[in-house]
Amino acid sequence: MKTLISIAIVFWSIGLYAQSDTATHTKSRITEIYDVVAVHKEIRDGRGGTRKYTSELKGEILNYDQSTGVLTFKSTDGKLYSFSSDEYKYFEYDKEFITKNKVFTLKQRKESEFEFSAGVRVSFLNFNDHFTSDTYYQYSGGGNTDLPISIFAGVGKYFSRKHYVGINGEIAVMSYGSNYFSGGFNYHFQYDANKRNVAFYIPIGLNYFTSKYNQSFQLTDSVVAQLQANSDTYSNHQTVDYKISALSLSLGHGFSFILNNKHSISLELAFIKFFPLSTSFTNSLEQTPDIRMTGSGVRLGLGFNF
Repeated sequence: MKTLISIAIVFWSIGLYAQSDTATHTKSRITEIYDVVAVHKEIRDGRGGTRKYTSELKGEILNYDQSTGVLTFKSTDGKLYSFSSDEYKYFEYDKEFITKNKVFTLKQRKESEFEFSAGVRVSFLNFNDHFTSDTYYQYSGGGNTDLPISIFAGVGKYFSRKHYVGINGEIAVMSYGSNYFSGGFNYHFQYDANKRNVAFYIPIGLNYFTSKYNQSFQLTDSVVAQLQANSDTYSNHQTVDYKISALSLSLGHGFSFILNNKHSISLELAFIKFFPLSTSFTNSLEQTPDIRMTGSGVRLGLGFNF
């Protein structure tokens, strides 16, 4: 579980980086020219004392009397002032003020085109064997837990931007089992208003799943071992290899960070429910255990769409 949480944090960090990359703003410089006067002001602090400072007013100098130092000034809000020479520190004609405005640029998304996807997925899967004891098998290990790391690829088509239908497949590069494969159909409903460069969508998947696992079963017979004057009883165990085939239904939520040229990076979390089709035993057994496999899980996915 700690591994899954760590990977989730890494995926989320990558998602935040992708979001910052998609938040495109073009900076524009706006130059404004005003006359300014730096006016002396006082403020009373919390201890009852006064603190002096200067504050610049923007506007237009209407008149300056050199003999008296009196300055007639009109501020940007239309107010008229007449400052004596001891009421201001300095004044300046035609001072430039440069401001940088960020202009948001909305990147284009795919509306009706085909899209190819590839990426990595990390899942946490739990399978319960619903074991029933008999005259041969007494106890089971309860099932299997898997933490597969998989690579996936897919292709699909958008319909009016909001709807995407495609196929995908994934194979595990790391798993507690072997021959891990999942593939099938996926549908995305994109529900955001297309006002930013991050798309919100609900992914639904219907897939065929298969993988091989093994677990140890305790047998009903026992072994008696003689150790000097004492004898101890040990239970026999049988390692059983089996292959699970199932349909899986997944539902989750995804974020697609829009890049240039209608490409995107997707970050997706989904919950999975397995509906087993069959469980076949792959090693030679005198008798097969009575098990009925069911399973569920959660999946994190990070993909690049182009």
